[in-house]
Amino acid sequence: MKRAAHIIAALMLAAACEPAAPELDGAPAPATGETIVSGELAGSPGAQQIILPGVMNIAAPIDAQVVNTCEKIVAVDYDQPPAMACVMFLRDGEPAAPDAEFDRLLDYQLVTAGWTLVRSTGAQHYFEHAKSGTDCADLSVFTALDATQLDRLSKASNAAAAPEGKSWRGYSIPASMLETCGADRMRP
Repeated sequence: MKRAAHIIAALMLAAACEPAAPELDGAPAPATGETIVSGELAGSPGAQQIILPGVMNIAAPIDAQVVNTCEKIVAVDYDQPPAMACVMFLRDGEPAAPDAEFDRLLDYQLVTAGWTLVRSTGAQHYFEHAKSGTDCADLSVFTALDATQLDRLSKASNAAAAPEGKSWRGYSIPASMLETCGADRMRP
């Protein structure tokens, strides 16, 4: 009986001496009851942002910033611009011309979500998402932002200046989709 009491006391003592929860990436461990979303570390930025949730549902590249209702920022020459979202991110090198090749990381996110690039014309890149069982598709256009628009957008979103050797790149996306069917669908 005495030996069992010693074992129980030793177990209780060992449990009381457990080290505190470790810090994750220099950030304190979550408070009691706080959970960390899978793939996130405590103190990290929030979950990956979604471009046009409920409309396109595209996961933005990890380093991207999504600015909803950006139409008054990037389309200042319109009296009543259509509702749109903007996505901006840092890339290596000098600023790209608006008619440059579409961003590969964003293209990957679109393809992963079922969107296909059907045509690029200057600064506009058209994507479609086929509707199963029909000859119809949703059509969306990503318009590359020029330097002035990117500057206004980065200021409005309180983004830091691009570090040396990097530049901001971004696109505006209308918040409404156009449905196209049959011969009206854009073909590459």
